[in-house]
Order: sequence, then structure tokens, then C-alpha cells
Amino acid sequence: MKKVGIITFHCSYNYGSVLQTYALQTYLNSLGYDVQVIDFVSETDFEQYKLFRTKLYKNNSKSFFSDLLFVSPHIRRKLTFEKFLKSKLNLTEKTYYKCHDLSELNDLIDIFVCGSDQIWNIDCTNGVEPAYFLKFVEDEKLKIAYAPSLAHVEFAIDGKDELKVLIERLDFVSVREESTLPYLKSFCEKDITITVDPTLLLSANDYSDLTIGRKINEKYIFVYYLEINKELISYCEKVKESTGYKIYYVSSKVNSGMKSGKNLFGISPSEFLDYIRGAEYVITSSFHATVFSILFQKQFCVFNTSKSFSRVTDLLGRLELKDRIFNEGFDIDACIKYKIVMNKLDELRKSSYLFLEEALNTEIEQ
Repeated sequence: MKKVGIITFHCSYNYGSVLQTYALQTYLNSLGYDVQVIDFVSETDFEQYKLFRTKLYKNNSKSFFSDLLFVSPHIRRKLTFEKFLKSKLNLTEKTYYKCHDLSELNDLIDIFVCGSDQIWNIDCTNGVEPAYFLKFVEDEKLKIAYAPSLAHVEFAIDGKDELKVLIERLDFVSVREESTLPYLKSFCEKDITITVDPTLLLSANDYSDLTIGRKINEKYIFVYYLEINKELISYCEKVKESTGYKIYYVSSKVNSGMKSGKNLFGISPSEFLDYIRGAEYVITSSFHATVFSILFQKQFCVFNTSKSFSRVTDLLGRLELKDRIFNEGFDIDACIKYKIVMNKLDELRKSSYLFLEEALNTEIEQ
């Protein structure tokens, strides 16, 4: 049985990050591979998830008071996510912090996969992180990029020259957003395929092992947002008033802006799925909350964000669901023809399955 190693943002205390890692691991396992998630911790990315983000305090004193006020929920989040990582992901025995230390894995792993999530967003990683482009992998090993995201195409850092060298070295390349293809093609001659986010490789039933069957004896609206959006909050209150449903929301902000409802910050990834599955409505600005709203066939509404919204519009456009993006006069009860949506999703999945099948079964010439 061939061993496959995945490197991605697996250890971020972020629902999308851990669930996409779980999904790719699960799908590759279903193909008969022995899959491990490489326990690589990018200090640049992980800084934002520390209980006390000390590097921010010098230039932003509000961060200290925010961390202090929110320390109890942050501890809860840390514990729930660490439990999920240890119980649901097959991590390498060793934790790595530097790209060059990863080279020893060439003796242990046959095929390497980088992706998904925003591992190629060089603003997110504060410059190009070579580990996420498999620079540590030997030439004779199979190197696959599965649906990594750049998130957008304008970066604070110009990394085109470095990206070109790293991407050209990969054996198979796919990305998540079609909107990023022109940017990549401007400097890279590699064939690049569009594939779905790993969470979409699985069906709703495939997540049954994760959900814990939480039962809430009332109808409710589930809300998940990553940045304060007054329009989103106003719309939530409007839906609450018209339906009488309670609001359950997840926000990391001390002053979340939500006037009513219960903040569930710190719930586990499994609970996150349960709350979406049981909701009457989902209102969000998150890509992965959108994904699971679709998989669980919910009535949902998506709000724009200041960054990285292309991945949402790409997905909704390909599923002909752009009318679920909030606009003036938006009706959350408008019918979603899920039978048609699921047929379109199946078509998207097929090309992703074929990409992985071809890539994984390729023999590298020695």
C-alpha cells in the first residue's frame, strides 16, 4: 500500500482548514492509500491562533485587551480543536517547523500532496512558504498540488519568480479558483486543472462520522462570520424578527455586533457541522459554511467579504447559485432547486476525481 503525505493548514483553529484536511485524508483513504497528514506548523499562520498574540501588542494594544477578555473562549477553542486533530487526523509522529527538516519524510512517504486551503496565498503566509510547494520533496517522488488556493491575485509581496520555479517543479497542478488561472498563466507554463475544495469530494453522508447528533428543540438561524459586517448583522436581526427563531452565531470578536442570540465561539468542528445541519437558515460570509450549507441542502445567504471572496463566487457561479449572495430585496426563503445543484456538483466532482486518479497512478521515471 502506497503512503501519501498531505501538507496543508491542518492545525489552524479554523473550521474550514481542519475539515478540508479531514475530507482529503478520508477520500484518499477510500482509494486504498495509507494517508498521513504532515504535522507542519507554519509559525506565520499559527500566530493568529495563539492564546496571547504577543507579536501584535507592540503596534496594536487593543489586541492584548481582546486576548485577555476572550481568553476563556480561546482556551475552549484550543481544547476542542486539539481533540479533533488528535482523534480524526492521522498525523505524522513528528511535528515540523522548518521546510528543510521535512526532507527526512522522503524515506517514509511515496507520494506528496500539497493542498488545499490558502497555502498559496503569499499574503497569508507572509511570503512564499516553500514547504507548501513541496520544495523538500526529492525529484523522483510524485508531487501533486490538489486545489491549493491563492484566494486572490493581487499580493503585497511580488513572488512571481519564486512561484514559477516552485510550481514548474510539481508533477500535477490543480487550483481551487478559476479566477486565479490568468494570474498563474501569466508566468507559469504548467498545465493547471480546476478542482473542487476537498470538502466537496465527500457527500453529506460521508460526514456522519463527524457529527455528534446534537439536538436543539427549537428552530434557529446559524450565523458564522469572520469579520464585522453591519449589513449581515442587520439582516440576521431582520430574519429573527420575522420568524421568531433564535440566533446561534460564531464570532471571534469581543464586540461581535450581534444584539441578540448566543455566541458559540470555541465549539468543535463536529459541533459546527451539527449546527449547520440542524439550522432552518444559515447566514454567513465563510466559504466553508457555504459549502456545508449546500451539502446539507439548507436555505442560506452569503455576504461579501473584504478579502478572498472570489472562492465563494467561483463556487456559487459553477453551481448557478449566485442568487444566494445577499442583495437588496434578498429572500432567504427563495426556492433552491437542490436536485439540479447536486447534479452540477456531481459533474464538478467527476473532473476532480479524474485528476486525482491520473495523478496518483502516475509512475515517475527514475
